[in-house]
Amino acid sequence: MDDTENSVITYNGKTIAKNTIYNILGYGIPLIFALVLIPPLIKGLGTERFGVLNLAWIIIGYFSFFDFGIGKGLTKVIAEKLGLNQTKNLPEIFWSALFLMFVVSAFISLIILFFVPSLVNIFKISNNLQQEVLNTFYVLAFAIPVVSTTAGLRGVLEAHQKFGIINIIRVFLGIFTFLIPLLCLILTDSLFWIVFSLVFIRIIIWIIYLFLCFNVNNAFRKHIKFDINAIKPVLKFSAWITIANIIGPVILYSDRFLIGALISAVAITYYATPFEIVTKLLVIPSALAGVLFPVFSASFFNKPEMSRKILIRGIKFIFLIIYPSVFLIVTFAFDGMKLWLGEKFAVQSSFVLQFLAIGILMNSLSLIPNNFFQGIGKPKIPTLINMVELPFYIVIMYFSIKIGGINGAAAAYMFAATVDAAVMYTVAYRIFDIKFNSKFAASLFILIITMLVIPFLLSGIVVKIIFISVFLTSFCLVTWKHFISSEEKVMIISRLKMIYFTVRSGNNFNSNEI
Repeated sequence: MDDTENSVITYNGKTIAKNTIYNILGYGIPLIFALVLIPPLIKGLGTERFGVLNLAWIIIGYFSFFDFGIGKGLTKVIAEKLGLNQTKNLPEIFWSALFLMFVVSAFISLIILFFVPSLVNIFKISNNLQQEVLNTFYVLAFAIPVVSTTAGLRGVLEAHQKFGIINIIRVFLGIFTFLIPLLCLILTDSLFWIVFSLVFIRIIIWIIYLFLCFNVNNAFRKHIKFDINAIKPVLKFSAWITIANIIGPVILYSDRFLIGALISAVAITYYATPFEIVTKLLVIPSALAGVLFPVFSASFFNKPEMSRKILIRGIKFIFLIIYPSVFLIVTFAFDGMKLWLGEKFAVQSSFVLQFLAIGILMNSLSLIPNNFFQGIGKPKIPTLINMVELPFYIVIMYFSIKIGGINGAAAAYMFAATVDAAVMYTVAYRIFDIKFNSKFAASLFILIITMLVIPFLLSGIVVKIIFISVFLTSFCLVTWKHFISSEEKVMIISRLKMIYFTVRSGNNFNSNEI
């Protein structure tokens, strides 16, 4: 058999669920380390240095978008070819795309090197940290080609449904993101050496990803070929993704950059710390969206109804899982922040946490249709939506920070995320007929969303506990009756029975052994 001939990748409920669980673990496990390691990091670095480190984390994450959509286009095209068992020219596609990503990102890296001093001067940083931050940003600029091409290598593995190994790597990278700075503090509090160590870890990850790509398709190792014509489908798709990759992070990260420019690096810490935690709620929708992207790419043109059904079900379960968590966060924001980081942090950041949590819920709901549009080859839909939203968002965020400080920034984020979700679903409804099964369900959904206002009015831990107990019990009963279909109820009950009997038989086994 030819080295480029792989078995057809199959997509079914079991595969989607398994890969989603892999992604949840990959995103979720680092959260535990973040919760444990962020407090000593803030204490060891100080609020200003930690604010700059948070900017470094953001910038490194942003660099993956300098592949200009080629990585995601690579995933889409390879997934389609694997779905059709057309794998003959995959080596040309792989190497041509990887080489193009490297050249483009290296060029961007050189440009940014010239503007590093100007970029550093944007932020209000203490004089004694100016040179240290400048050297740190130079290191970050050199990391651009590594991070951007890593996104392409990971995309190839996603197309081959290798989510297990991807998330093992993601877990280690997520842990090292927080652990490496803490270990560096044993020797130095210099941001330069901390960020240098983080970049070095990224290089090791790049090498691992490359060898994993060789393992999934040995032809990648044997046939190193470059043909720009082979990646024309990738480039056609990536053009819109490129624009989205530029606009999306600007929308996502501009709040912290504006806070740094308009207030201080210290204020970034009070804003970014709850942001880092609450955005981990995106673990579940991001996990599912990452799995569904190649599924939509491979199935929509052959089985469009199945794609719509998967989309609607994915949205529904994302809401049912994320909403209770958001409600708990909004209700106990002050109490949780006080317990975790102390009363001073709670006073500064509790409202921020509440607004951001609601914004993350809206982001979660819009993430699945966004990936649906991209997966079926319509990336221009979410990109055009973001292009229209961007100038309004920047203006609103600017004045919100000027008027309301970090609380204003969080409120603006919540508002923008809500508008984005509403627009995304309006487009999905009008073009692809994605909608609720009934007007009653739609009205009930809106009512449940508006209930998030109530926790802002509550005070006293006892009152909050009583309210949350009553509300979440009612939420479970209502959603079970009106949102879960008969087929889904049967599936859920059967899975619960399976878990129950597995645990029971395991306990019996253990007791007999004893």
